[in-house]
Amino acid sequence: MPSRRRLLGLVAAGTLPFAGCLSAPSDADRTTTEPSTPSTTTEREPVRGGAAEASVERTITDEEYQYVESNDTVRYPATMAGDEVVEYDYEPFEEWGHIQGASVAAEYLRSLLDQRLPEAETLSVPVSSRGEQDGLRLVAALTTHLARDGDVLSEPSVSRNEVIRATPHTVDATIHFAGRTYTDRYPVYVEERTIQNE
Repeated sequence: MPSRRRLLGLVAAGTLPFAGCLSAPSDADRTTTEPSTPSTTTEREPVRGGAAEASVERTITDEEYQYVESNDTVRYPATMAGDEVVEYDYEPFEEWGHIQGASVAAEYLRSLLDQRLPEAETLSVPVSSRGEQDGLRLVAALTTHLARDGDVLSEPSVSRNEVIRATPHTVDATIHFAGRTYTDRYPVYVEERTIQNE
């Protein structure tokens, strides 16, 4: 499992911002769709995806990462100022692989759900550490966004049951980097959230 310091640095509000050793979000993957205004979030109990497990395999070629064979670590950009790296840090390969694998798995899950539920435009796929003692999990999040007075600003275009049926129970991710291979299994949950502006 990633070190406590590293994980706390990556997990915010139960989700991993795709920074550091995780790829930057794009408009297409919609992994960071939280509103910028102050808000209150309520959630229903998450349930596991109901579809068969899925798997993805990817070779990591990003030049920002460097494998250090002498101590089996990966050097990654820890602090950025714009496009410039201010500080690098090192992480054991297994811990780096666990986080990188979660990023790859989340990106794959997002594309899989886009194919299976093309009408689900507001569905987001964050990575979470909540409820997983031994690592990270993926979340297919259905979010309803309310104004301060309770008016609905946006809501899911698909039902919770539709998402459960389309979402795999787990995603296995295998990554190859600098001649090393890491494989991990990430449980997948479906979660409903209501966010209300304060």
